[in-house]
Amino acid sequence: MPVAQRVARSGTGPRRDEPAFTLDNQVLTHRQLALHAAAVAAGLRTVRPLRRPWLPPGAPLLALGTGNHPVFAELFAGASAGDGAVAVLDPQWGAEQAGAVLDRLRPDLLVLPAGRTALHRAADRLGLRTLRADAGADADAYEAWRARYLGAAPAEHLRAGGDDTPFLIGFTSGSTGLPHAFHRSRGSWRISLAEGRKVWGMDAEAHTLAPGPLAHGLSLYALAECLESGAAFHGLRRFDAASVLRHLERGAVRRLIVVPTMLSALCAAAAGRGAPGRRFASVETVVSGGAKLSPQLIAPVAELLPQARVREYYGASELGFVTVGSPDPDTPAQDVGTAFPSVTLEIRDTAGRPAPLGTPGTVFVRSPLVSDGYVWGEGSFRTVGDWATVGDTGRLTADGHLHLLGRGGMVISGGLNVYPSEVEDALTRLAPIDTALVTAVPDDHLGQALVAVVSGTGPDHLGHTALRDLCATVLPRYQVPRRFYTLDAWPLTSSGKIARGRIEEWIARGDSRLRALPEEPHG
Repeated sequence: MPVAQRVARSGTGPRRDEPAFTLDNQVLTHRQLALHAAAVAAGLRTVRPLRRPWLPPGAPLLALGTGNHPVFAELFAGASAGDGAVAVLDPQWGAEQAGAVLDRLRPDLLVLPAGRTALHRAADRLGLRTLRADAGADADAYEAWRARYLGAAPAEHLRAGGDDTPFLIGFTSGSTGLPHAFHRSRGSWRISLAEGRKVWGMDAEAHTLAPGPLAHGLSLYALAECLESGAAFHGLRRFDAASVLRHLERGAVRRLIVVPTMLSALCAAAAGRGAPGRRFASVETVVSGGAKLSPQLIAPVAELLPQARVREYYGASELGFVTVGSPDPDTPAQDVGTAFPSVTLEIRDTAGRPAPLGTPGTVFVRSPLVSDGYVWGEGSFRTVGDWATVGDTGRLTADGHLHLLGRGGMVISGGLNVYPSEVEDALTRLAPIDTALVTAVPDDHLGQALVAVVSGTGPDHLGHTALRDLCATVLPRYQVPRRFYTLDAWPLTSSGKIARGRIEEWIARGDSRLRALPEEPHG
């Protein structure tokens, strides 16, 4: 069922007074959510939308820049009703970057938190209609605008749009310049939600906690799952391990949606509370995405969440879900599972031909979940007939498992092909290392030399030579990094992933936050 219609139905159903959207301690019931979303949809129908070749004529576009905020769910549901579309802006963008996005996007309505003064100035310069969340009774307050349309009937205004019409404008992450904007059709997410119910353990009883940023796909999709199924969604304004553990203590949460760095922080926080063996048996499903789950985390997660089935996926913003798996300590390091339902995988060689089984090549997918392309930008996403790719490298096994070898690239070191992700996975299987990032730097002799940044229990007690010797037990010689660094804290993106670009900048300029391992271990 389309999300908007389900929100309308849940608002009058038997659970209408139960929580639908909770952020920290602020709760919106299903009935309140339906009424507020209907008001948003009704209000947007009074605007005169710009003509956009990638939206149906007359379809309004709302830009949502609040970040994790109590009004997020109603704005998302209301703006995407009918033929409307919503662009979810990342609050972590700088003013210049966000202003450049708004200049290209030119939304019909923009909702921002009250404190983003630089962004408000950019919107004023562009002549954009802007509403401020948390602005009380001010003339430009979102709540005052919404109040004018309260009373709009959810069944009338929360209509379903066509399958082939865009409803979401997303942005590729990790760019230091202008983010690439892509658009996704309603049909792609409707199929994904329907296929994913069993995969992700979703039903109306599945209270879901997604403590990450709603501007990113992992938590945003979890919200859509809850809206579509009638389940309760729980979120936080910002991730905090102690707050997540308090949510789990209440016993209502059945699904936990996180990136691996969050799982690591939860396990560390639980172990540090002076209560070894602490467990949360109510959680039945953990969905991990954004990066491969370290094998070192599997046992601590099993101890913390003993009844949970851990599911991880490989995908991309432009492709949707590609594979899904259930990791365990014996899973090969590069194994990211088998094809998600409705997805077909193919590995192609440099000439674009299907590669022999087991041979590395570019990962292509044939899937109803892929995006409709870019609104602007020239990212790695491309289509060839019915197939699509973002340039990642992998190989398929005889039993249909995808081994992911490189996300967008390969390093040639000493004339040999090396996939950094393959080296990272091998390093994290060594007992002293729990997290590793591998990249390459120019080298006069090798062309490119591998460099690793590692953290865990061992780096501060291992010297460079000892760690290289340890690596040689799990890697061929040409894949062993030439240099090793460690650090006190990993820089993270707003979605909780390691900020690879920032680490590479630190390596290039010799930043003091990276400590080169000495030749010999510390005393």
